[in-house]
Amino acid sequence: GLVARFGLFFPGKMFFKITDPTTGLKASRVKGFVDTMDMDHLYSRNFGYKLEFLYKMVQLGAKVKEIPLQFGLRTKGESKIESQTAIDIFRSVFLLRWNDPTTQKFIKFGCIGLFGFGINKFGLDIFSKALQNIINTVGVRNFIANALAAEISILSNFILNNLWTFKNEKLVWGKVLIQKFATFNLSSVISGIVIPSLVIGAGTQIFGDQYRFLFLVIAVFLFTVPLNWFIYNHVIWKKKK
Repeated sequence: GLVARFGLFFPGKMFFKITDPTTGLKASRVKGFVDTMDMDHLYSRNFGYKLEFLYKMVQLGAKVKEIPLQFGLRTKGESKIESQTAIDIFRSVFLLRWNDPTTQKFIKFGCIGLFGFGINKFGLDIFSKALQNIINTVGVRNFIANALAAEISILSNFILNNLWTFKNEKLVWGKVLIQKFATFNLSSVISGIVIPSLVIGAGTQIFGDQYRFLFLVIAVFLFTVPLNWFIYNHVIWKKKK
């Protein structure tokens, strides 16, 4: 139950609302929900279909109410649950989450972010080396070097995300695209330049320049990625209702 719950609903609010997606009798509204599902192409014809129903009901905006159910210990007979059932559940959970549009979008976002991270990393090294004879203070030098590298990474991320990750909400050339890029760049200055540069600058100043890459990783994955994912979805490429 916990694996299915985590796999299907984390980190959304339903992760905390649905405590056991695999157990119990489920009553579902047909009109507008079940009647919209493709019954001929379910991922499972066994136990896993219940997870698919629940997951798709939630995706359609259904309200979920759980009524506690307590099982006693089995005293007679044998369980109908077979080892194949666990495999069926894992398979259903994986396919549901993998084929979810948000998951696919996040994977693309992650790939582009990883590419941008590479640009940022190599740019940081190049600019830091170029500024070595100009700026003696390690923290200040790495702050400026990361700011320059991050700006190149930001431009790359915007172009690739617009063409691939958010192609269904793609911004076309014109006033809107320019405005969105300005917003994107401004927000990225905070999430991709100021915060990481402060983390890298302060970290290397305190612990030494040999930890530059470590603090870059901490800054990007702890601050930049979550902030960018939120801004991209809710500001830059926000879906029109």
